[in-house]
Amino acid sequence: MGLNDILAALYSCLPETPSSPAASLTAATSNNGGEDRISALPDDILRGVVSRLPAKDAARTAALSPRWRGLWRSTPLVLEDSHLIRPAGQWGGFEFDSSALAGAVSRVLASHPGPFRWVHISSNFMAGQEEALAKWLRLLVAKGVESLVLVNRPWPLDVALPASILRCASLRRLYLGVWHFPDTSRASAPPRGPGVFPRLQELGICHTIMQERDLEYLLACSPELKTFALILSYAAPSLVPISSSSLCCVLVWLSMPYEVDVVAAPRLQRLILQSIGTIHTTKVKIGHAPELTVLGYLETANHVLQIGNTIIKAGVTKVAPNAVVPSVKVLALKVDFGVAEEVKTLLSFLRCFPQVETLHVMSSSNKNEEEEEEEEEEQDGKDAGDGSGEQLISPKFWKEAGPIGCVESQVKKVVLDKFTVGANELGFLKFVMARAQVLKRVVLVLDPGMSPTAAKEALSKLASQVPSAKCASENVEFMGLPRPMAAWSYQIASDLSLSDPFPAEGGILVERP
Repeated sequence: MGLNDILAALYSCLPETPSSPAASLTAATSNNGGEDRISALPDDILRGVVSRLPAKDAARTAALSPRWRGLWRSTPLVLEDSHLIRPAGQWGGFEFDSSALAGAVSRVLASHPGPFRWVHISSNFMAGQEEALAKWLRLLVAKGVESLVLVNRPWPLDVALPASILRCASLRRLYLGVWHFPDTSRASAPPRGPGVFPRLQELGICHTIMQERDLEYLLACSPELKTFALILSYAAPSLVPISSSSLCCVLVWLSMPYEVDVVAAPRLQRLILQSIGTIHTTKVKIGHAPELTVLGYLETANHVLQIGNTIIKAGVTKVAPNAVVPSVKVLALKVDFGVAEEVKTLLSFLRCFPQVETLHVMSSSNKNEEEEEEEEEEQDGKDAGDGSGEQLISPKFWKEAGPIGCVESQVKKVVLDKFTVGANELGFLKFVMARAQVLKRVVLVLDPGMSPTAAKEALSKLASQVPSAKCASENVEFMGLPRPMAAWSYQIASDLSLSDPFPAEGGILVERP
């Protein structure tokens, strides 16, 4: 990923600010020459109006009339530093002076008595602004910041984050981006324990250099933490140990650590893994997680699955009772159907989750363009394959595959994403249909890279293949989608109100006779 891609991905994961640059002081107070009815509203409502204005406009309300004087100072601060940049048309549509912006942030933080409801600082280049950063953190600690987004607008990557960030005991939400995290083993860090972040419920570590011990420290110091996200992390830390009595949701988003180890997480409901391509394999270890309900995407090419002390290998037809996770109801997998070994791994993974009710399977090629061209050349003149480089799996393989508990007795919905209607994909679909006793719906999302003509042909092929397939369950509804209904996002993946955070629903009905 290039710099612009990293920045775009990082900012897309940050929480939305409660104020908006679209809000204006004029709109909030204008009476068009008539009676000023807004100023007659109760203080609580006026404070709500002020909290939704950009900080510079919110502060200016004091000049409107005696009625508004003091309202901003008595309203918990909402500050987004990007709202302080002056429009001029030089830097991305704005005139940008890093030191001037830092000065503006300093003045706002110093002039407001607190508490600080929301502070979002993500537009400043912090290299060379260490004095201002230290001052901000002192003010944030003293005035009780509740929600903090603190991103060093790159570059460089090695700007040190002061250890005083660990003294913001009032925090409920914290997102840190593009820093060198402080060494928690040093004396400058507060003693490890629940008094460090006693109220913290949401933590996002974005493209930040840190050690395993620092992550362990953060989890041990956050007794109320519900959501933890490691975002755009490239093996720093290399090991992600999850040990927390409060965590409900863990996201390893666009990250590739060497190991994700769920050691002890008795309340963990959701483990989301979104990798950034084939860099190296990641071991996913599931220890004590009795409430884990949603898991994915497990990748047959890039993930090594370990449950307890058992490593799940391709071709395993029977798993031991201590190598299953019966709590998982929604499972998402990525597999290259053109690689026979990955298809075998797919079946082995499925055997480890006997109670899955909703199954997502994304078709994903792990080859680069050069590898694909080489395979196509090798296939020329050969009988094996279908001309696409796919290693064809015989019908005998599907017929002789051993039992898979979840498919046969639990799966009610199957989503096949980025479907190309290839021979192996159709083989897997028919395999599921022939065994799934309680299947109610199949959703097929075509590969978005297909041309409109290819997509139409694929849907036509699908319609001709589905009716001829044997189906163990009657009245199965088949939906064919030419493309996903909506892009998958960090916000969707982390939304605990969604029982199934993976994409796709709706579409074109594929009729069965």
